[in-house]
Amino acid sequence: MMIDTAQTLALLQGLIRIPSESSKQTATPVASPEQAMVDHLKGLFDSRGIACERQEVCPGRANLIARFPNPGAAKLLLVAHLDTVSAEGMADPFGARIREDKVWGRGACDDKGPLATALSTLLQLHDQQKMGRFDVVFAATVDEECSLAGAAALKEAIGSWDLCLCLEPTSLRLVKAHKGVYRCRIVCHGKAVHSSAPALGKNAILGMMEIIDDLQRFAFRLGRHKHPDLGPATLAITQIHGGASINTIPDRCEISVDIRLLPEHHPPMIESTLQNLIGQRGTVETLFIAKGMQTAIDSPLIGDLQAVLAAHGHSPDPVTAGYATDCSQLSDHGPCLVWGPGHIEQAHQQDEHIAISQIEAASQVLADFLCPHLNPKDNNA
Repeated sequence: MMIDTAQTLALLQGLIRIPSESSKQTATPVASPEQAMVDHLKGLFDSRGIACERQEVCPGRANLIARFPNPGAAKLLLVAHLDTVSAEGMADPFGARIREDKVWGRGACDDKGPLATALSTLLQLHDQQKMGRFDVVFAATVDEECSLAGAAALKEAIGSWDLCLCLEPTSLRLVKAHKGVYRCRIVCHGKAVHSSAPALGKNAILGMMEIIDDLQRFAFRLGRHKHPDLGPATLAITQIHGGASINTIPDRCEISVDIRLLPEHHPPMIESTLQNLIGQRGTVETLFIAKGMQTAIDSPLIGDLQAVLAAHGHSPDPVTAGYATDCSQLSDHGPCLVWGPGHIEQAHQQDEHIAISQIEAASQVLADFLCPHLNPKDNNA
């Protein structure tokens, strides 16, 4: 049994041509970035009589959840996100061109390529009446790129599962752990006066320099303990703004801070620590929180997936990642792995694309995992 790549590519091209930017929109409705995507996908399910539902996350933004029921079977959750980063600066972001055996456009790699690959595989198996190993839930989430709000809502609707595959471009490698993220904006206030009499004012930039020194000491403490696979947590000051003119003592200075956390870190504790560290010297505005993820590779289901990967000539050995995914919200409800076609280096790039060979390979792996009687290792029994 082969999955028809032409059907998958047609689905992917259709999705790329539907803008779904969740920030700095160039062609996407700001109030409902993913709605057209949800409408399109719902039409595919409705035309086949597959049960699906919209789950409102916030006004104008809804997850889409489809079910391929198999009562009593192990529950498999397949998750992909609907939104993309901005297409700002891209020459032809929604053209979905095919050239050089690749599909090009915003979202081709992150995350419409993995989404289309998994969904097309599911639909083709359903059409051929070859589903049967798992009780499958397919979920397409909103706002993964900015807040993970879709995944946070999804876990409340789904409950728990035996295995979740979060579809992202991993080059077909199984990602068993990734770091978390805490991002914030710190503002230090001062008093503006003419620069000829600095003693009469309060220099916000100098105040921020003291805070930065304390943040660097905090970064050292964070980095003392290393995860065996992910390495240390890190803290980076990524932006700084301050001052109104060259002859005015600045009354405001602002920095942006990006902290990459280990799975054992609790983001609210990091937030509290920073609040205490800054004290009355400034304000801390939390911008983004994502918990780290780590899954033990010791379940029979994960072992089966590894066997399918190996049978198709792909490495079954799990790896780790530095980026965060929807698993940040999902992993406390059941075991999660990140996996899918495409290379993460292409995500968010001006020339974003995905290799068709990756789509073909991922389709066959997923089909053989979903249908045990089609698994090459079983054919040799």
